[in-house]
Amino acid sequence: YDMLDGGSSLSAALECANGSECCVYHTASVFGPTENHAETALDNVKGTESVVNTIAKFPSCKLVLTSSMAAVRASGQEPKNGKFYTSEDWNTISKLGENWGQSYQWSKAESERRAWDLAKQQGVRMISICPSFVFGPPSGDKMTSSFSITLVSQWVQGKSPVQSRLCVDVRDVAAAHVIAGHQSAVHGNRYIVSSERRIPSE
Repeated sequence: YDMLDGGSSLSAALECANGSECCVYHTASVFGPTENHAETALDNVKGTESVVNTIAKFPSCKLVLTSSMAAVRASGQEPKNGKFYTSEDWNTISKLGENWGQSYQWSKAESERRAWDLAKQQGVRMISICPSFVFGPPSGDKMTSSFSITLVSQWVQGKSPVQSRLCVDVRDVAAAHVIAGHQSAVHGNRYIVSSERRIPSE
């Protein structure tokens, strides 16, 4: 589906729900180097705003937003409590247009901020999941252009240096999304899904 179609595809799908309780998982966000990273970042924000505004027209629907640790902190940004990151932390450093990494991080923070603002204004039930760098087996045997899989392939093949990362298994991220979509007690909250410490590069 086209996340920049103004919500027409999502509206059509939700109308088929006929007023039944439903959950939208918004996982669409461009991640990886692009020719115009600032424009890509703005499109990421626009797509998220469109999803929230569309869901607001369907009171029986709730939203699980796939955000990111990039929304929680920028590279080198210290936790507010001086010890560890929590749902109270927000990326306040990344700049749009600086480079593709910063543009992406900015877009995740701005997308989540805008989503929460719009959700509160329009009464949308929302949960955000903030995973760190997602690794794990791809779904099925099909080739994928996933940036994370491409990056790991480069590490394994010795084409680029192995990096130390905060990371999480894709299966844990999937489980967190399922729980978020099925338990009403979690609505209105942000959840970090990540290893507690960076995985060493050695």
